[in-house]
Amino acid sequence: MNTIDPQVERTRFLYNGLSASLPISLLAAVALAWVHWSLVPQVLILLWLFLLASATALRATLLLYFRRAERQGQDRSRIWLIRFRRGALAMGLAWATGAGVLSQSGDPLSEFFLAFAMAGISSGVMIALATDRLSALLIIGPMLLTLGLALVLPGNGLSPMAGAIVLLFLLFLALMTGRIQSSFEENFRLRQQAESQRGVIRDNELRWRFALEGSGQGLWDWDMITGQVYYAPRWARMLGHESPELAPLLRTREERIHPDDLLRVNGRLNAHLRGETPLFEAEYRMRHREGHHVWIHDRGQVIERTSNGKPIRMIGIQEDISQRKRVEKSLYEERQLFATGPVALFIWDTVDSGRVLYASENVQDLLGYAQGELMSPDFNYADLIHPEDVARVLNEHQDHARSEVHQFEQSYRLRHRGGHYRWFYDITRPERDETGRMQRIRGYLFDQTRLKEMEQALAQSERQNRALLEAMPDLVLRFNAEGRYLDWHSGNSALLYAQPQRFIGKTLSQVLPDQAAWTLYEGIHSVLLHGRMRRVEYALEIGPATHHFEARLVKLNDDEVLAVVRDITTQKQAAERINQLAYCDTLTHLPNRRLLMENIRHAMAVGQRSGQHGALLFLDLDHFKALNDTHGHAIGDLLLQQVARRLREAVREADTVARLGGDEFVVMLEDLELAEEEALQQARQVGQKILDALGQPYDLDGMAYRCTPSIGISLFHGRRLDVEELMRRADQAMYQVKKTGRNGMHVFHASTTRLLHFPTQDRQ
Repeated sequence: MNTIDPQVERTRFLYNGLSASLPISLLAAVALAWVHWSLVPQVLILLWLFLLASATALRATLLLYFRRAERQGQDRSRIWLIRFRRGALAMGLAWATGAGVLSQSGDPLSEFFLAFAMAGISSGVMIALATDRLSALLIIGPMLLTLGLALVLPGNGLSPMAGAIVLLFLLFLALMTGRIQSSFEENFRLRQQAESQRGVIRDNELRWRFALEGSGQGLWDWDMITGQVYYAPRWARMLGHESPELAPLLRTREERIHPDDLLRVNGRLNAHLRGETPLFEAEYRMRHREGHHVWIHDRGQVIERTSNGKPIRMIGIQEDISQRKRVEKSLYEERQLFATGPVALFIWDTVDSGRVLYASENVQDLLGYAQGELMSPDFNYADLIHPEDVARVLNEHQDHARSEVHQFEQSYRLRHRGGHYRWFYDITRPERDETGRMQRIRGYLFDQTRLKEMEQALAQSERQNRALLEAMPDLVLRFNAEGRYLDWHSGNSALLYAQPQRFIGKTLSQVLPDQAAWTLYEGIHSVLLHGRMRRVEYALEIGPATHHFEARLVKLNDDEVLAVVRDITTQKQAAERINQLAYCDTLTHLPNRRLLMENIRHAMAVGQRSGQHGALLFLDLDHFKALNDTHGHAIGDLLLQQVARRLREAVREADTVARLGGDEFVVMLEDLELAEEEALQQARQVGQKILDALGQPYDLDGMAYRCTPSIGISLFHGRRLDVEELMRRADQAMYQVKKTGRNGMHVFHASTTRLLHFPTQDRQ
């Protein structure tokens, strides 16, 4: 905290008083000169006035220069205080001259008037310069000493008496200026201490408020004697309220806790109130003003108890952790996706620490390490990287961290537990905080060991013998800056989009479709401009099929680029297959539960804007288990495939048909009518259509078979329900059909929360 220098304050006070004291001093001098004009030689009076005006001008000049220095931040207090005292001495000598001149009048009345005037002037100087005793004495001392001696020395009349009084008054002023200055300094010291204490209190309060508000936490304070609970504004805003809207009672909080969490939360709270735990801490859901629930991390502690240990006051803070919960859920789903398969997921700390925070389960299949080994605090991700690759990989990570890219790709070797190295293609996504600083690194590693071995073998073969270049399965093209074909080589003529005589000497736009030509043009210009290798991808129609190509462009010289073109159709298909495995049922090729959930959420969002209804039809095949047990799973799978085909044919193309597993199917209808009854009628019509379609005989490998479904229907309108609740209602309605004889459909009526049964015709 900044402190105030007493000397700086004294100097500023002294100079600020000059603007008033200087003109008053001149006026007093003129008045004395006028009174003594006929009593003292006029030449002496004029000489004295000249000296006094010069001293006044000197002090006025000091005032101007001080204020300029103060504005420029150059007010060095010690130097300016010395200058002020010198100016005060000059003024004191000028007034001493006046005292000596005016005291020669010889008129007792004038001498008494002069003594009275000088005493008044001295009192004014003492008041104006009370903060600096020396400056006051430099003016008062010469003036009164000269006057007193001038009156005492003649030794006749009353003049010696007046001179003695003046000298005694000088002594009195000398003593008083010291006491006044000491009092000023003491007051200043006390004021400085008070300011310092107020500043500390203010800073502590600001820190406390800033820490609480900046942390995003809401305070609650429970007075158990009165039963009142104070909820801070931040606490209320977490739930979409303002503080005045909430009653200061404990039930205000309890009524908003999710019913599934209330018993657990109260159990932990009561355990702390009984003194069994040092803190109360819990994570639970609370109802927001808009109807949804937010996740809360709540911590509190009893801060006051009675003599017998009964709690009487408790304070706590709450924090909204909904975002963290969503991230945890997403991360869990992602980790489940990468539990098996050829793609490993790594999450590791910053480049500097290199600690592995997470490794997917399939890393043991790819690298031979167990998850626990890699996630040990003593393990560093850089230890896995090949010594020849580690500097490049870490430097690229550092460069990308500074460039704030959202994703970058690398290819490098990682050490297998057996000691050998395997090549991996790493698609890296940095996770950054709000300031853009990289906190964690997420890498999706594709094992490309075989591909790398092939590239290395081909490169070695090309260096040894030009003839072996024919075995390379890539297309090599050479372009100039205009995108004109200069040369080519390929060991696989199937990669050629056109015969060499049709493209050599021509530009890309004359040979390839516009999109592919533009992609290669852009890559060529980028390589020539930056000098770094560039990968581009494009697609071409070759024969009856679409082929995807990756061109690796490198700079040969200032005007030429070499392109190594590879058919990556198989890789694209593999990626699409991975995506299909994640979102589609392998038997029926229908969307699985995960994709269905996403489609339902999307339909709810669309319905929220349009106001239209949607419906969920939950289907279960009657007696399917008996078919499986009697004729085997192969026949059952054949039936499921035919059911899937009939369901797709029975609904609109925009509707979703999904398989949850076993013999359970779900049909989601979108864009139904605005009115609930009309939308329900549409859903029933589709349900009847499905009953008719699935009730027709099936040909199961030569065996005729009849199968009927049980259908549960639940309407939804916007986001009034969460997805799990909607599925539960449709499932509950379907089981009502099972209970009442199967081969029919039930509707869960959302407005009355009861089930309505719509019977259908009996089927065999």
